[in-house]
Amino acid sequence: MVAVTRTFALDDTFLSPQVLHPPPTRHALLAFLLALAAVLHIGTASWGDLYDGPESQLAGGAKEMLESGQFLVPTNNGVPLLQTPPLAYWAVALSNKVFGRSPTAARLPIGLAMIGSVALIFLIGERLTDYWRGFAAGLIHLCSAGAFLSGRLVAPEPIFALFVTGAMYCAVRGYQNRRFRKAWFAGFWGCASLATLTNGPGAILLLAGILAVAALLFREARIRFRPLLHWTNLVLFLLVVAPWFVWAHLHFPALFSRFWIKGIVGLPRLSDLLFHLAWGFPAFLLVLPGLIFAPRKILRPDEFSFGDALPLGWIASGLIAALLIGEPHAFSSMAAAPAFALFAAGAWKRIVRPLRRAGILLMLVIGFSGAGFVCFRPAIVATFLDHPLTDSTWSSLRLLAQISMGSLFLFGLGAIFFLKQRAETTLVLALAAMVPIGFCLVEGRSLAAPFFSLAEAAQYLNQRLGGNGQVLYEGSLWSGNSLSFYLEKKFFLVNQSPDFFEQDIAARNKYLDENFVLEAWDRSDPIYLIVDESRVSHWQQLITNRVHIYHQVTTCGSRVVLSNQL
Repeated sequence: MVAVTRTFALDDTFLSPQVLHPPPTRHALLAFLLALAAVLHIGTASWGDLYDGPESQLAGGAKEMLESGQFLVPTNNGVPLLQTPPLAYWAVALSNKVFGRSPTAARLPIGLAMIGSVALIFLIGERLTDYWRGFAAGLIHLCSAGAFLSGRLVAPEPIFALFVTGAMYCAVRGYQNRRFRKAWFAGFWGCASLATLTNGPGAILLLAGILAVAALLFREARIRFRPLLHWTNLVLFLLVVAPWFVWAHLHFPALFSRFWIKGIVGLPRLSDLLFHLAWGFPAFLLVLPGLIFAPRKILRPDEFSFGDALPLGWIASGLIAALLIGEPHAFSSMAAAPAFALFAAGAWKRIVRPLRRAGILLMLVIGFSGAGFVCFRPAIVATFLDHPLTDSTWSSLRLLAQISMGSLFLFGLGAIFFLKQRAETTLVLALAAMVPIGFCLVEGRSLAAPFFSLAEAAQYLNQRLGGNGQVLYEGSLWSGNSLSFYLEKKFFLVNQSPDFFEQDIAARNKYLDENFVLEAWDRSDPIYLIVDESRVSHWQQLITNRVHIYHQVTTCGSRVVLSNQL
């Protein structure tokens, strides 16, 4: 019998950490992650209406793309939407075309993007260390409060985060494998192109910053990343990205002022700051004691490696890019969430057991405090929401908070009980508490939808408008753009100024003043005016003094629908 052995090349032994076939455990862990991601993001896609703001901007723009056949410039109620490039709109429009227009179809591309991000995080963690780190990082990302809330929004950022993570996976593979380095770096630029077409040129700032940090810290990175700047890669990027940007700039000369640095205006509200901190719950709290009391053990400055530097540079670049782009909320920092998951997975394994116990206890304390506010201090929560909720809604939210507290108690104690087991077992038990909590977060958000969405008002009006009925909304398009997705007709805005990009007279005609509304109110055609409940007395006085025809026909959260028809 002749023994056959495999000879490994130098690249295989030193640049690529895995030269043997992965064990079945690795495949089982990846399959578990993908199945859990599908349940959490595809299984809940039908829960709740789309909110006003970024969700309805994207979904409404995709709807109008299909209706008008104009796929280069998305619109909401005819208003051009050029804050972000159109790739995310194309994805949602395709889903609506295939599955029909619905919130479920609008959320499907976002769910698929989250599943793809989890898979790529697993693969990056596996390449940097081993598949256990990849599994822990994927689970941290999947079982975070931010993934259940912002990661589920119908917005460009989850898709943007997918392409950024894909670009970083290609960069890591190219760094480790000289044989196929050109192909992997071409894949990096392909993902960078798609990220740019999703969220603007800020993608280049983010990716360049991540690689620049690695290149500054490691001579090997400077050498191995040099082929990234080969002219063929730059041509590939320009061929994909330039056509839409050139076309949009020719039609809208002020376009680039909306993409590049806008600066930071004022300080963020306390709720925005808390949102940033809550994104990483509970993993941020789990590793916080180690970061405070044993930072050298986690960061290991004497043994600092490429696998340690990449997540830290990614986090720093993501936060800096978000500040430079000037976004006021946490959505733009979503691209840094995979990096935090990779960092937290490595940090948790290096933390000693007493500090792990402290992290679990901190998670329990903060988690119980947050749920306790919902149960016993609804006024404080309403202050952060900026909307008062009904008693029935608060009753349902209290029940969800109690379920969350029970989940924290059960799995938190389990994590403490198994603290002497391997680090991954304890982490899985601690993160498992977030699965019931995540469902409660999604359900709670759907319960509050009437206060942040006009879906119910639109469904009521669609049955009554007919051919001559008109809908008027007093407020900005941003605060009422769920009408763009749910309403079957275009609507008019009252007491608002035209958008920055609206240059034609036809678009400006959608903006009405109070005198025009009062003149049209006395006509026979049905008119439905949607106002905030704080403005009801103002409009009641104006209408009754002028035409004496005033009816409140329905309410939707804190908005009231007025009409000249019974």
